[in-house]
Amino acid sequence: MGNLNKKATILFVDDDQSVLSVGTLMIQRFGYKVLQATSGKEAIQVFQNYIDEVCLVILDEKLPDGLGSDTCKRLKALKSEVKILHTSGLGKIQGSNNLECGCEAFLFKPFRMEEFSNKLKEML
Repeated sequence: MGNLNKKATILFVDDDQSVLSVGTLMIQRFGYKVLQATSGKEAIQVFQNYIDEVCLVILDEKLPDGLGSDTCKRLKALKSEVKILHTSGLGKIQGSNNLECGCEAFLFKPFRMEEFSNKLKEML
């Protein structure tokens, strides 16, 4: 990130409203700006609207309109340098395979505050 005084913008994509709400509050508490989406299609639309601002996408694997790994590939096609943190509440074997979509890291749900904060700092 070029300007460290500028608040980083994160797009958080999850179809579970409780995960989205709690995760958003955590991200804001860490000092970042948050945009939300609840599906792959919505994520693409929000991303396109804020493409110059979004520097990280937190992307769930199971979305109502498809797999997060497919959305990951579409986001990377729009802006290859965007960093993507893939998340899942699924088992380790299922989740780990999704790194092949082009995302930089993976985090299991539920998020633990310290682990989540450290992962965001590491990626930004």
